Amino acid sequence: MTTVLAGCGGGGGSMTATSLSLTMPDSYELRWSDEFTEAGPPDAAWSYDLGSPELGSGNVWGNFEKQFYTREASNVFVRNGLLTIQVLEGVPPEAPSGLGLVATSARITTNTDAYFSALNVTPYGFYEIKAKVPCVAGAWPAIWLMGKTGSWPARGEIDIMEWFGSEFTTQPNQVLSALHTRNHFGGNARSAKQEVTNMCGKFHRFQLHWSANEILIGVNGIPTVSYKKPKNASTDDWPFDQPAYLLLNVAVGGTNGGHVVPANLPAMTMQVDYVKVWQRP
Repeated sequence: MTTVLAGCGGGGGSMTATSLSLTMPDSYELRWSDEFTEAGPPDAAWSYDLGSPELGSGNVWGNFEKQFYTREASNVFVRNGLLTIQVLEGVPPEAPSGLGLVATSARITTNTDAYFSALNVTPYGFYEIKAKVPCVAGAWPAIWLMGKTGSWPARGEIDIMEWFGSEFTTQPNQVLSALHTRNHFGGNARSAKQEVTNMCGKFHRFQLHWSANEILIGVNGIPTVSYKKPKNASTDDWPFDQPAYLLLNVAVGGTNGGHVVPANLPAMTMQVDYVKVWQRP
């Protein structure tokens, strides 16, 4: 049984009068996919997102996270038909001090020519990522998209899946889906949660159906949250017409990862079976 919990977060989520579904339309064509058949590093359609220059802290992001992102083969690799992002205890000498960093991890993106050249100019389509996320206190795995140009949140962010280690003891089977815009971001994002049976320890299909007028996000064919383009919307409410790239990462600790226990770090492993994008011909 899967329970949809709409309306979480300041922006709320609506499941009324949805015109899209999480069944991939027969008329769509597979435009880009990675099924991770070649062992080694991720292929050329992926790049490494190592840090934010605005933070002035090297390979570190905000939200009080405790990981140092790398491109090391020990943190991200393809093996046995799966992409793995593996958190490891300890940080290299070049990691910034004074931030309480405790581990290395990886954050990879499709912000590459190889990815964008395969797609239509518009980002609309059906996205599906089959993955197994680490359900352990302190982990903060995510599958999401960011608008190709501009600054956050004006560029638009679509969170297909986030799992919060800070809620491990109270809501271990819940995942969050959210949309961030200039007018609705952070705690005020348009968001909802879904409780997924056997969320922990099994692969699930995390899905996004995106059109010029609506975005629908869900798991295993069950919708979590939808957002329709407001009438006469500006980019402050609907920045979702420009190309966007996918991101896969496992953050450690921070706002939504929660308290980090070193013994939990080896279990912070996200595995991805495939990533697929279909679009209209």
